[in-house]
Formats: sequence, C-alpha cells, structure tokens
Amino acid sequence: MANFKCPVCKKEWAMSLQVARHIFGTGDKAHRNWVNAQEGLSYADLLVQQATSPGNASYEAVAKAVEKAQDSLK
Repeated sequence: MANFKCPVCKKEWAMSLQVARHIFGTGDKAHRNWVNAQEGLSYADLLVQQATSPGNASYEAVAKAVEKAQDSLK
C-alpha cells in the first residue's frame, strides 16, 4: 500500500484524503501557504466551501494536489 506524505511536514497517511483533512485541521501558516501555492486553490475559499456546501469537494481538491505533489517528495 502506498502512503501519502504531507507536502509540508512529511507526516504519512494511507490515503490522500486523510492528508487533505490533516492540512485543513492543522491550518497553520505553512500548511495554508502550501494550499495557496497550488494552482487554482485558495485555503480560505476551500474552507468556506467545505463549511457551507454538502460533500467533500474541498478535501477532494486538496487530495488531488497532494497526489500530484508526491513525486517531488521522494
């Protein structure tokens, strides 16, 4: 099973969606800055969307960015 690393702190989880939840849950400056540096993503906008819309669209968007970042973390 492949593990996914947080692109900021390098902690590992089994699923990219778990890393996305970690990034939102941590919410510190380093994690927010990483999200904001990803093309088309805004931490503040994603947080509002997650709080006001049903489903996990915000987590899924961050999870996709985490998956793309994995090659640069190895």
